[in-house]
Amino acid sequence: MKKYLLCLILISLFALALRTIRLADRPLGFTWDEAALGYNAYSLLKTARDEHGQLLPVIFRSFGDYKPGLYIYADVPSVAVFGLNEFATRLPSAVFGVLLLLTSALFAWNFFGRKVSLLTAGLLAVNPWALQFSRGAWEANFSLLLTLLGALLFIRKKYLLSAVFLGLTFWTYQGAKLFTPLVILALIISFRGFSIKKFMAPILVLALFLLPIVIGFSGQSGRLVVLGVFSYTRPASVIAGLLKQERLTTPNFYFWFFHSELLDQTRGVAQRFLNHYSPQYLFFSGDWSDIRQATPYFGYFYLPEVVTILFGLRFVCRRFTSGARFLLLWLIFAVIPSALSRDIVSGVRSLPEIIPLVIFSALGFSGIWNKKLLFIILSGVTVFLFVNYLDLYYILAPDYSAAAWLYPYKPALAAIKPYLNSNTRVVMTNALGQPYIFVLFYYRVDPLQAQKQLSGQPQNSVDVGEVASLDQFIFKKFYWPAERGSHHTIYVGDQYELPAQDLHQANLIRLKDIYYPDGTLAWHIVELQ
Repeated sequence: MKKYLLCLILISLFALALRTIRLADRPLGFTWDEAALGYNAYSLLKTARDEHGQLLPVIFRSFGDYKPGLYIYADVPSVAVFGLNEFATRLPSAVFGVLLLLTSALFAWNFFGRKVSLLTAGLLAVNPWALQFSRGAWEANFSLLLTLLGALLFIRKKYLLSAVFLGLTFWTYQGAKLFTPLVILALIISFRGFSIKKFMAPILVLALFLLPIVIGFSGQSGRLVVLGVFSYTRPASVIAGLLKQERLTTPNFYFWFFHSELLDQTRGVAQRFLNHYSPQYLFFSGDWSDIRQATPYFGYFYLPEVVTILFGLRFVCRRFTSGARFLLLWLIFAVIPSALSRDIVSGVRSLPEIIPLVIFSALGFSGIWNKKLLFIILSGVTVFLFVNYLDLYYILAPDYSAAAWLYPYKPALAAIKPYLNSNTRVVMTNALGQPYIFVLFYYRVDPLQAQKQLSGQPQNSVDVGEVASLDQFIFKKFYWPAERGSHHTIYVGDQYELPAQDLHQANLIRLKDIYYPDGTLAWHIVELQ
């Protein structure tokens, strides 16, 4: 037991190092959501209210959308200790990543013993998928930890405490509204023999956690509408083209049977579902639709794990215990929230898929433990690919992903700051989206001042909203010929909004050019005196 604990501690320390070294600038850049999480934590710390002035909310309005706020509350101690910066905002996710490793090890030990437990911890420590979502402020990482803790407590027959952790997932991440009920269903199917009477109190606890969400659902469901696959139907022109090809003027039963919207969307859901189990997704590219959710040219698992995952899958299918049944159901249910979204794949929404696959891989490595040559070969190749992954992540990835991570905001605002005074107006492009939250974050704007200005902003209930102005800042796409006659104004824009050949008038000063790490121009910054 002492050796087991020592190994688990060493693995955890190694995992913590992998998740915190250069956390502030890898990934290079900072997203709107991260800035919103950090600033709202700062606002809670200073005023007990969010950026819009709401007192200790459970659900936070953010960009006209609503998001569960438990990560923000978890971020408050980090911001209090380290200040309002990227490291403090991301640190809770890194810690949750290590706690997820420990919980996964306990879960694996519960069914498969110490060796598989340690192998699970070791594989999760270096897993690219786990690292990707532990090194950014991702609520999904926190939600997955709470879900696994809830499942583990359920298996240990601690039903009331299990309900608390599972209920907290609803206050943590939007995807939990679908995935957590599926996990509860998988637990009920897999682990029979419990008393319905014992379930009354846990059900009441879950209902209490759901109550704030249910009360505000009608006004807070816009993001579900935007992201849901069923919100997107084929254009009328496509239907007209199909009717023309079928030599029809109006749809009939034959047309409905072969070309109905339901059939088309069912095919789309099936495609999204299967994409998340494809070799390209798992072993070669990760989420190829969003560069922020994967490391370029690298999958979510190491290539040798093709063998070990299949070995582990074979093991659980042959020994179809309650634990094996639960893992298989988890594997199936994990991708349903992503399959029902508009994105063709999603690394963040399908993140729960990592748990059964890592445990299967650990079972596979355990199964070939005595086949020394095969074990050495697979382990050696995995170590080589891990080193290759670190090179890609720390050295090469910024050239590919800095734009997607909204890198220009920080250096641009730093460049502007020395030139700001009470008479200066700043016109800043909103082409990258939501610049106001970066002004709040990087200038550490007094939350009381921000609340006064943001509380009256119009609300967009369908998609993310926009803030058009904040104090002396104006956020918009602009046309330079219409702006060049201004005075006492700083402009921040790209090469189309501020064409280099037109930046030579007498009262213009070129303050700075912001470049991406690969040398590509991001923004010009100029001042009209």
